[in-house]
Amino acid sequence: MGIADVIPGVSGGTIALITGIYEELINSIDQINFRSLLVLKKEGFSSFWETINGRFLLPLMLGVGASIILFSGVVHYLLQEHPIPVWAFFFGLICFSILLLLKQNPPKSILSILFLTFGFLVAYSITQLTPNGGEISLGYLFFCSMIAIIAMILPGISGSFIYILLGAYEVVLHTSKNSILALVNFEWENFVQIYSRLLVIGLGIVVGLKSFSKILKWLFTNKKQTTLMVLVGFMIGALPKIWPWQKAVAWEVISESKKVAIKTEYTAPWNFEGDPQLLIAIAMMLFGFLFLYFLERNSNTKSNAA
Repeated sequence: MGIADVIPGVSGGTIALITGIYEELINSIDQINFRSLLVLKKEGFSSFWETINGRFLLPLMLGVGASIILFSGVVHYLLQEHPIPVWAFFFGLICFSILLLLKQNPPKSILSILFLTFGFLVAYSITQLTPNGGEISLGYLFFCSMIAIIAMILPGISGSFIYILLGAYEVVLHTSKNSILALVNFEWENFVQIYSRLLVIGLGIVVGLKSFSKILKWLFTNKKQTTLMVLVGFMIGALPKIWPWQKAVAWEVISESKKVAIKTEYTAPWNFEGDPQLLIAIAMMLFGFLFLYFLERNSNTKSNAA
């Protein structure tokens, strides 16, 4: 989930949904509230830990956080130097997840199809927006993080892409990549800048999670089939964003030596400018398929054993 959240176009919520932990994640987040704090005060830590499903949340959050911090640089490098294989892997992964989810939760009515279409249109429209640029203040970074985390827990809508749309992706990626270096090569000014941003990003994430988890919990409790159709629609609508063969048609200048694509056009492999790496891309798509197949099979095996 952490690695997926770093990549623009891929959602950590997608990984949670296809591995079968999505609903438990939403319910667990919702349990962290003032009532659970009262349980901590009156009944002790063990009861509090059980109330918030700590055995599930702690390793999950540690895994997500560690992945974002440790792999931000790696993912950034791979997207810069080897974009086609990376996008091909995730394209195959998400295509298979869509087929899997539709097999597990087939549309049962015209209304289900309409909600599936609605999810597709919303996600596709978001991926076609042009990113914003400008100075990033701590207050604005808090707002961006609050909106992005909502996207991160929605399958198909990438939190990283929301950061790009709001013009904050480079700041967040730079902060994540340099959080450890700021401790190793300690300089007070740099340390304050990096960790004040980290604190603000964390606060935005907490506020966004808590405000949205209640809505999602209610939807899963009362409108589960409809909610799943919208979420699968989100995933379908986001597919063009991770199509491996794209060409940049608009750029944003970050510095004299660096610029990032803010608008791209999709093209067929045979019309791609440069080496389309077709065989590698097909192999990575198949790897994405197989990776998810064995992941889902292993998940089902553990569920049945439990």
